[in-house]
Order: sequence, then C-alpha cells, then structure tokens
Amino acid sequence: MKRIIMLLLGCCGACMVWPCLLTIQYFQPVFPGYLSFSLTQGIMLGLVFGAIFGSFEGIVVSSRTKAIKGLLFGAVAGVLSGAIGVFAGQAFLFGVADSLQRTEQSLTGIPLILANSMGWVIIGLCISLIEGFRSRSLRKLLVGLAGGIVGGSLGGMLLQLSVIRYPGNQTALLVGLVVFGFFLSFFYSFFENRFSYGSIKLLNGPLRGKEYHLLKSRIRIGTRDTCDIVLPGYRNVTPLHASIQIKKGRVVLRPAGKSCPVTVNDSPTQEVPLRREDVFAIGSAKFMYGIFS
Repeated sequence: MKRIIMLLLGCCGACMVWPCLLTIQYFQPVFPGYLSFSLTQGIMLGLVFGAIFGSFEGIVVSSRTKAIKGLLFGAVAGVLSGAIGVFAGQAFLFGVADSLQRTEQSLTGIPLILANSMGWVIIGLCISLIEGFRSRSLRKLLVGLAGGIVGGSLGGMLLQLSVIRYPGNQTALLVGLVVFGFFLSFFYSFFENRFSYGSIKLLNGPLRGKEYHLLKSRIRIGTRDTCDIVLPGYRNVTPLHASIQIKKGRVVLRPAGKSCPVTVNDSPTQEVPLRREDVFAIGSAKFMYGIFS
C-alpha cells in the first residue's frame, strides 16, 4: 500500500507540473534566452516533485505537521535541484556537442536523447536525495542515490524521448512526465525496502497495517509530531515513549524512561534486541518486527 501511494503521488506530481510547463512554453518568446527558459522549467519541475517527495514521509506516518514541514522543505530543495539539474545538463550537452564537433560527428539519434535527458536525470537524482537530507539519514541518502540514478535515468530518457519524438505535443509531454514520476517513485520505494534493517508493522488501532522501514540509526516513537513514528489515538503513549536504535547491525528497542513501559512478547523490558516476528507494545499500540514488503 505504501508503494502504491508513492507511485500515485509521483503520477499526481506529473499531472500538477504539466499545466505549469505548458504555460511556461506558451510564454517562451518572452524569455531572453534558452537558458533562462530551461531554468524556469527545471525549477518548476523541481518545485512540484520536491514538495511531493518531501511530504511523503509525513503522509505515511499520518502526521499533518510533518507532512507540511516536509512539503515546504521539499519545495525549497526542489527549486535548488531544478536549477542544478538544468545547469549541469546544459554543461553536459555543450560538452558532448563540442566533443562530437571535433570528430566531425553530428549530435543526433540516441546520443541526442542521452545528452538532452541528462538534466532530467540530475533533477531526479537531487529530488530523490531530499528526504535523506531532511531526516539526516545516511541510509535514506543511499536510497535516494540508488533510486535517483536508476529511476531518474530511465524516466529522464523516456521523458526526453517523448519530447523529441513528438515536439509540441502536449499529450506526449504529459505521458513523459507521468513516466518520469512513476519511475522515480517506484525505484525509490524499491531501494527503500532493500536498504532497510527490516520493518515494523502496526497490528491494531487507527493506524493498523501501517509499515515503517528502519532506515535511521535512531527512530523515535511517541505522540509528538517530531517523532519518526507518530501514534495519535493510542492510549498510554507519552510524547517520546521509546526508540529503536541500530547497534552493530542489531535492531534494539528501548523505552525513553522508567515512566514509559514497553513490553516485548508480553514481557516488560528495558532494552532488548528485536528478532523477526517479535511483537512489542508501546502503550496500547502493538507492533511486529520483521521484513514484510
């Protein structure tokens, strides 16, 4: 379900940015040059997709505050990503064109698609890294790096192919953007599962069935919006109730204090390494640790 939601958000981002790009293209004669025109398009794409990716974690943990903060952070980071992608893509394109000119070859066909798509690839890579920077998680940075390289490359090339093959076709641009958002979201979620230390799944209550990947060295659990896992609507849960820490490759659960009781397999505990299929309770919330996706 989490992966499906992320794919839908990626496609939704494409549908949102599509009319914006069409508007920018309509006013292309107003721009002083092609670089400023491309820069505006890149910034708009980065802004929308950055906001989508930034808000995703808050949506997953059902925290409106976290989603809004992530959206704002992602929007700002997305603007920077778009600008970086355009400048890097233009530099790469000119470098390839200059190299081919020296060998008296023309920039056509597949080389043209690859050269022009480099900007989209870099934008996709930067967008995928947003959540890693926001959460200050090395593992999430690795997830973003892998997902951005693979998803950004495939999505960027297919987007550029649709633009080159059907120039001026609005539907082709929409299809290319949807493919770009789909691949970026799919491979991010794919590598998120591969790089995690496992997952914990909620077994009861209003958030029943939600799954949380363990991608940080310390994951805080409680009712406070700043926690990594927020538990609204559960009884006997304190603002910061417990944490899950990664110690020497082991997943260790520990309560935040003596007034924050935690049980593992119905036994009270202070600090314990989790094993697959262990069930632990934080207040009235019950979790299972394992690998589910």
